Amino acid sequence: MMTPIDRAKYLDAEEVRRLRTVVEAWAIQDLRYGRLQGVQTWMIVDLALQTGLRVSELARLRIEDIDCKRGALKVMRVKKERSRPETLAISEQLLRHLKGYIAWTGRKKGPLLVGKRGPMTARGLQQAWLKATEKAGLKGMSIHTARHSMAVHLLKKTGNLRQVQKQLGHSSPATTANMYADISFADMQEGLEGLYD
Repeated sequence: MMTPIDRAKYLDAEEVRRLRTVVEAWAIQDLRYGRLQGVQTWMIVDLALQTGLRVSELARLRIEDIDCKRGALKVMRVKKERSRPETLAISEQLLRHLKGYIAWTGRKKGPLLVGKRGPMTARGLQQAWLKATEKAGLKGMSIHTARHSMAVHLLKKTGNLRQVQKQLGHSSPATTANMYADISFADMQEGLEGLYD
């Protein structure tokens, strides 16, 4: 049985806002000077936080995997030692960011995330994430934090455990429930405020 997700393993709403604001500002500055790093990192952070993809899934994304008409991503997921495609819905906001990023790269196909030395690896994505979180004052959080953060906030917003399960690519609803359906202490306190007012 999996244990519930620990608060130290995901970003709260304020931390997500801070990270996104800092990295977006970095990207805007780097755009002015024709630099790659900030723009690339903003795409990585936004993708990770809005999709909840595993770092290996992010590294395998290709431009051709983006379905602009449906607002979807085709993701290669490994289940039972077999790779198979799954389609994930994405937000309009992320779709606009992806379109702008692809236009900025000038590429129409191939790996989505390409650095100075070629397609970004899982390690390269992790390093970019760590640099972003450090700039935002959120040290010690791996890129997997984005996956947990998306799951926690999606569940809180929708209350739909099945949606979270499908987004994360868990094979069993029990896996998702065991990790994310537990109530946090802060949520318990918030629920009790004004209970009998």
